[in-house]
Amino acid sequence: MRIAFKTFGCKANRNDTDSLYLEAVRRGFTPVEENEAADAYVINTCTVTENADRDARHQASRFKRQNQGALVALVGCYAQVGREELLKLPEVDFLIGTANKFKTLDYFEEAFRTKTWKKDHVEEARGFLPEYFPGSRNARATIKIQDGCNYKCSFCIIPEARGRSRSLSPDLVLKQVTEANRQGFREIVLTGIHLAHYGWDHGTDLAKLLEKIFSVPNGPRVRVSTLDPFEIPDNLIELLTAESRLCPHFHIALQSGNDEILRKMRRLYKAHEFTDVTAKLILANPDTFIGVDVIVGFPGEGEAEFRDTVDLLEKSDWTKLHVFSFSARRGTVAASLKPVVPEKVIAERSQILREISQKRYQRFLESQLGKDKEVVFEKPAKGENSVWQGHTENYIPTLTLAPEGSTKLVTRLKLDKVSDEKIWTVPLLENSTAPVSSLH
Repeated sequence: MRIAFKTFGCKANRNDTDSLYLEAVRRGFTPVEENEAADAYVINTCTVTENADRDARHQASRFKRQNQGALVALVGCYAQVGREELLKLPEVDFLIGTANKFKTLDYFEEAFRTKTWKKDHVEEARGFLPEYFPGSRNARATIKIQDGCNYKCSFCIIPEARGRSRSLSPDLVLKQVTEANRQGFREIVLTGIHLAHYGWDHGTDLAKLLEKIFSVPNGPRVRVSTLDPFEIPDNLIELLTAESRLCPHFHIALQSGNDEILRKMRRLYKAHEFTDVTAKLILANPDTFIGVDVIVGFPGEGEAEFRDTVDLLEKSDWTKLHVFSFSARRGTVAASLKPVVPEKVIAERSQILREISQKRYQRFLESQLGKDKEVVFEKPAKGENSVWQGHTENYIPTLTLAPEGSTKLVTRLKLDKVSDEKIWTVPLLENSTAPVSSLH
């Protein structure tokens, strides 16, 4: 059976799709591209915005047009919260919520065998946490260690879609890390919907989990995904100094630099906490890459509130912004808040932040030139089979002339020359036997 996948949304969703894809291969399905005719289509949905919902519906229609006889499964967050409206769509054959996402292939196999099927597979959101390492199609292995969220941010529907926070046990996480290492992955990305809540249901926390992972010698380096400003405790920051395998790369959800907007968002911190924690991170490791999420145009954000965000960013330590335009999501408190910020104003403010981000990021790249970093090769550059793309431990995207390169290869290189948003590398003299060459 031919099967195709389409993923919308976050890294956790992409990890879920990766698990389904690799399991499909193990079961004998033949994966094809999303624009090809298939017998089964899987749409892993996001429901953060109305646009994400619309995109999923349109994708279901496109898949059905590609092959009228195919079965289309719409799975995940939008399926969970949009059940009533989605059950009415004739182009959707399976509606599968977050609790049953990993059973998607079972439903397909039974339908092809019996020629009958049940459409509705939406149950209470209990999440999707594979207990074994499913593998990865990428050079870096992602391990989902947490799902769900216990918070109620006024703009977010995800707690309804994913349910309450729950974690894999430390022992299961360690087994997955060990297996990924055995398969040759030299970098592990720990991810979740609310990663900082890891372990609350197991009597532990993220920092203690990392310490347990690092207690095993010769393991891979570890990268963590998004955290809130108040969720980066001192014991986690201390690991930046004590443990070279913890990647000096953090992604922080600031959202706004104005305390009143943060209150309306129901965020559980003050703006100054972002400045405080980023200063600590840079003190622990000056090369730390700090990505930042900012929402522009939240209801009530006037010129003064926006200026507070700009001022906070100008005086804080960070590397690159991810700017999101506010989009009201039905079913959230924020959808009814006033005053609404005009779309034109949101676009103008977003451009201001992107320009600030571009200057800051270029300055960071230039500050890294001449330094030695450990690069994991990921894939050949488009159209250049001898040039490999990779990332350093502090998340700098690199280009390396390496005719004998290979996926997952790890080598220590010198950062040599900025090219747009990447840096070309050259071999170290003491690393001259590595299969890489400079390009000038």
